[in-house]
Formats: sequence, C-alpha cells, structure tokens
Amino acid sequence: MKNIQTHLDNSSDKKYYEHIISKLTDEQKEEFESLVIRLDNSGAKNPLQWASSEVREKIPQFGRFLVLKSLFDIAKSTKDNISMADDFDEDFNEKYTEIENILGQEKLSDFLKSYSKGIIYSVIGLLDEGNINSDRDKISWTLMKTDENFETTGQIISGLHEDFLEFEDEIK
Repeated sequence: MKNIQTHLDNSSDKKYYEHIISKLTDEQKEEFESLVIRLDNSGAKNPLQWASSEVREKIPQFGRFLVLKSLFDIAKSTKDNISMADDFDEDFNEKYTEIENILGQEKLSDFLKSYSKGIIYSVIGLLDEGNINSDRDKISWTLMKTDENFETTGQIISGLHEDFLEFEDEIK
C-alpha cells in the first residue's frame, strides 16, 4: 500500500479514495495497488481514479488508458506522421516544405497536432460505435481487452470518446 499512500497524499480527493479503499476486500486492495502501480508507470497523473473505477465497476480502465495514450501519442507524433505521409504522396516533402516556409515550423507543427487529434477522434468514434451500417453489412466490430498471451478477457474497451478530448490532462 506504500505506492497508493504516495498518490493519496498528493490527491485533493484523499478522503474519498480512503473511503473507497476501506470498502475493498483484501483481493480488491491487491488488484487496486497493482493497477495504481501499472497506471503510474504508464504515465497516468491520477492512477487512483482509473484503478478505482476498474476495481469497483469492472470497467477495463487500464486498457482504456493505454489505448487512449497510444492514440494520443500518434496524434502528437507529427514527425512520424509526416514520414509516413511521404509513403502515400511522392511530392509530400516538397509540399510540406512549401507550407512550412509560409507558416513556420512551430505553427505548422501545432496545426498538424490539432488536425491529427481530429482524425484520431474520428477513429475513436469508429472503434466505439462499430459499423454504423451493421444492419446492412451484417458485420460490426468491437475493441476487446486481451491478456499478455493475447487471450480475450471478454471485456470490451469502449467509451474512448468520453476521455479523449481532455486526455492531455490525464498524462504526465
């Protein structure tokens, strides 16, 4: 519980989380501590919130956090995205350089990050909602949590849109 105590001491909701923890079984407390450690190691600013929800509500919050963090990292990786864009347009570097000369590197980079977040948000909608034409197509999809051996846990990772817009505030 040493790891949890550090987060409790830094939390403005200390009493709330202490109350939650006091209601957990010993097994849930172990699961809670393990989640707090893994969330902290993965860059969560408030691992207590994510872990509490997963333990009490059985929502795969650690999986949600990792998916959102990965998608957010993609949106922020403008250099990697630019490199990949070159694979789809042989004139891309020339176009990019021309735009960069007009706007400047910082302004273009900020624009591309915002644009990428918009695209990622659309992808999140696709993951959360599945195929909007499933009645016609007779197929849809869902994002499933797996264990370290890629065996499905049966838990669906959903509701990503609920946290993406403010997710920057959730990571260190």
